[in-house]
Amino acid sequence: MIVERLKKEDLPKYKALIDEAFDGSQELSEYLKYDDNSKSYEIIVLKEKDEIVGTVTMYKLDLFTFSFQPTIELFNVAVKKKYRRQNLGRILINYVIDYAKENGYKTIHFTCLEAEKEVHEFYESCGFVKAESRKYNMYL
Repeated sequence: MIVERLKKEDLPKYKALIDEAFDGSQELSEYLKYDDNSKSYEIIVLKEKDEIVGTVTMYKLDLFTFSFQPTIELFNVAVKKKYRRQNLGRILINYVIDYAKENGYKTIHFTCLEAEKEVHEFYESCGFVKAESRKYNMYL
């Protein structure tokens, strides 16, 4: 298996993984806005031959207002169902951790639904701790 930055030509395969992992997503036309040269975010994929079997998106926040910055915020951590429980999620998380350390980031954070207890256990086994904060959203 290889870990690499998502290539634009792999967007349909990436969307299929996201659809499976999160029970649907946006139209492919929205994914076509992806910039595979962006400096502020990277979509990382784990590939078995030509199949995308896992992914994580890193948003890099380089503001220096608080001591936990610069930071990386994770989104869309996902592994195809038939590949779960094979430590592939850990490969992706370790990739992000190594990237953060090598590039001077101070923290890595993400949001996880409260009901996803099994996922919480996975993240905690990777070294993450539950933050004492509250998330707010405004949907427009």
